[in-house]
Amino acid sequence: MSLLRRATREDNPRLLELFGAVPMQGELVLATQRSPDFFSLYDMQRGDAELWVHEVENGLDGMGAILVRDGWLEGRPCRVGYLGDLRTRFSARRSRGLARFYGPVLEETAKRLGVDVFLTSVMATNAAALQALVKRKKKREAQPHYAQLRRFSAVSVHFTRRRRPKPGRFHVRRATPGDVPAMAAMLDADHRARPFGYRYDQGELQHRLERWPGLSVGESYLAFDGGGELVGCTSVWDPDAVKRYRVMAYRGSMRWVKWGYDAMATVLRAPRLPDPGNDFRYFYLCNTSIAGEDPAILRALVEQVYADQHGKGYHFFSLYLDESDPLHPALEGFFQRRLDFHLYAVTPASLAREHFPAGRTGFEMALV
Repeated sequence: MSLLRRATREDNPRLLELFGAVPMQGELVLATQRSPDFFSLYDMQRGDAELWVHEVENGLDGMGAILVRDGWLEGRPCRVGYLGDLRTRFSARRSRGLARFYGPVLEETAKRLGVDVFLTSVMATNAAALQALVKRKKKREAQPHYAQLRRFSAVSVHFTRRRRPKPGRFHVRRATPGDVPAMAAMLDADHRARPFGYRYDQGELQHRLERWPGLSVGESYLAFDGGGELVGCTSVWDPDAVKRYRVMAYRGSMRWVKWGYDAMATVLRAPRLPDPGNDFRYFYLCNTSIAGEDPAILRALVEQVYADQHGKGYHFFSLYLDESDPLHPALEGFFQRRLDFHLYAVTPASLAREHFPAGRTGFEMALV
């Protein structure tokens, strides 16, 4: 028996097991934990979410999610899709159980939900995924088309020694409920100009504050210039309620990295890296908008976030930076590590498109 179908809530235990059993490989082996409810990460987002599973006689051997929301492209409203949570056991990869349905399902979903373009991210070192998904093959006429949009890094800023924000041109403070309209307006103006931006004009920020567990107005930060104008914003979001990264193993050079880092952490009284079987404690910076892509503004925000969140047990916080991002200088002097990814625009074979607008995209790394 081999069956492709939509997952239901009754599949939750098997989804959690499959997702945790297929870790991200490398010198640092990580498994994503989504307990207690695999669907929670979808429930907190606006739009449509479909989770497809491939079922064989002894259980599930593959899964993949399709999410579709309202967005912006070339200054016009559009529907934006995201492809994620792809996990396959070795048996599914060998038999191509899930792969042979991929093209037809994407074609059907695109027509039914009115979306022409999907985003997806692939770890730069994941050669198997790049080979299976991205490389064009003549015998696969229904193969979706992958156009690389950006190379980007998930940058982890680690908490080591205490740091105080340095005086500068910008004043940073935490947001209050009265700041939400101004913050939403800034994010709206920014995302309208981004390829695949979010519809902050339709209440995206308010929705996140209401539906993302742990996200609050008080954990958002605003930067103002000398004239009192809002020039930057970001939010701290701890995803622990819906997803966590568990260390399965340290391999190769990462064994030495852990040894050295733990020695430093002991001296600085900072959290040591988790042992295998334990989870990282971290948060994301999201809802981020920086006027004029000025790294000094981001620097002021990051310094205040770091100072406020230091000593709370977090190992690091993560933010998105493109390969040639003008905001890179904002993180100089912080202890950081980078995990490199490729961001693709995926179109069904019948709607293949290669070129898209330049500029910062609306991709939200915190939801991956």
